[in-house]
Amino acid sequence: MRAPRPSRAKRPPLPAAIGSGARIGRFRVGALRLEGGMSYLYDVHTARAQAPLLLKTPKLGSDHPRSSLVAFENEINILKRLHGPHVPQFVAAGDLQQRPYLVMERIDGDALAQAARRAPVSTTEVCDLGVRLCRAVQALHHQNVIHFDLNPANVRNRTNGDMVLIDFGLAHHTALPDLHDSAFGEEEGTTPYIAPEQLHHVRSDSRSDIYAIGAILYQLATGQFPFGRPNLLSLKKRLVQPPWPPRCHNPDVPPWLQEIILRCLHVRPERRPSTAKQVAYLLAHPESVTVGARGHRTRPPGVVQRARWWMRSLFQKFDAETPHKPYTRLTSSPHVLVALDLAHCSEALSEALRRAVRRLAMSEPHSFFTCLSVVPREARLPDDVGDVSSLDMQRQVAMRSWAQPLHLAPQRMVFQVLPGDPATTIVEYVRRHLADQVILGARGSSAWRQHLGSVSAVVAAQATCTVIVVRTRQDKVPT
Repeated sequence: MRAPRPSRAKRPPLPAAIGSGARIGRFRVGALRLEGGMSYLYDVHTARAQAPLLLKTPKLGSDHPRSSLVAFENEINILKRLHGPHVPQFVAAGDLQQRPYLVMERIDGDALAQAARRAPVSTTEVCDLGVRLCRAVQALHHQNVIHFDLNPANVRNRTNGDMVLIDFGLAHHTALPDLHDSAFGEEEGTTPYIAPEQLHHVRSDSRSDIYAIGAILYQLATGQFPFGRPNLLSLKKRLVQPPWPPRCHNPDVPPWLQEIILRCLHVRPERRPSTAKQVAYLLAHPESVTVGARGHRTRPPGVVQRARWWMRSLFQKFDAETPHKPYTRLTSSPHVLVALDLAHCSEALSEALRRAVRRLAMSEPHSFFTCLSVVPREARLPDDVGDVSSLDMQRQVAMRSWAQPLHLAPQRMVFQVLPGDPATTIVEYVRRHLADQVILGARGSSAWRQHLGSVSAVVAAQATCTVIVVRTRQDKVPT
């Protein structure tokens, strides 16, 4: 007598699909807006919506990627925890087992994608878009999330120009389990922008997003992908060598911009800029970029050099390093704004400011500094020669003279003279350039404070970072 066959475990039924015209609670699903590789995107309407909304639902079934539902669950888990202007607002989500969907804010601007389609674009536009992209990535890393799929299609923009990152299906929040973590053996990301370490399934390094930023800048500046047509060969090349210099494709790319792009696209993560904020800083301050031989190259590497890179790649390993949290790396490379008003600063206060900068420079070896002097509009002289007034030039010279005893490397210090109200200009500079700390001196004369107001008090109250006010007992500003 035959033994009875063991009954096969029934596969759980697929969740119910969602399409145009469906009603889900208070939401009515509108027209299909976009079909992606893993999901569908629909317009969605509700009487209480104060902004346009978007409904996202995963592709289901045997003919769709196995990772679709995992990526969808991952996106919901991460988006729920994100906040700020650089991510879409989370609205609602459905049960993954029964009817999976995600409702979120819809962002219509696609300035970066449009620029990528008509690339190459001007250096000014590359830098403007690059700085705004870096701010968004910096804000994401600040919340301990690594995107891992940065590309022009996954970057939107608000009406005020702020970039918004979307599609967190492949992202990793360092406080959550990594649902991907080589689960499906698939390469994760969009081929032209994948960092070398991602090919080795290293999903703990925020500098993978820096590589993607470099690839986007390369595309904007040249109209080409860093390693040519996206295919298996282009994936293998990035494990061995850097891409051709952008100036091979577009001679108008300035050497300092090529230097920044190739730094971001370095094979080794530790040789790239540590943070997106540093990339934004370099793009906004070309004078701070130390241009080496790679910045001036206009020809592709020769056979001998490629052979050296290939031999070196045989001994390279891409290992996950600690610490894993992007926020930890952010805090180890602070951008420090030093607000200087040397015209109304005593020798004692000037030296105290230098000591404060010197201590920070020694304790934070990866820190970088902007010395800023603000000229009130009523104090500016007529601009008779060139674009810079004689007063601006005097302040530039004075700041450089003040900084000389610090003996800091040129790439760690930039000097800026800007017009405007001192307190307002400092606060706005902090916001635009993501400064981590401000160092400024307290005015020693009550007469000056009554006339100009307490700049240090306004900056301390309004700046979105740490403010160090340096004060000396002996300090007295002449009236």
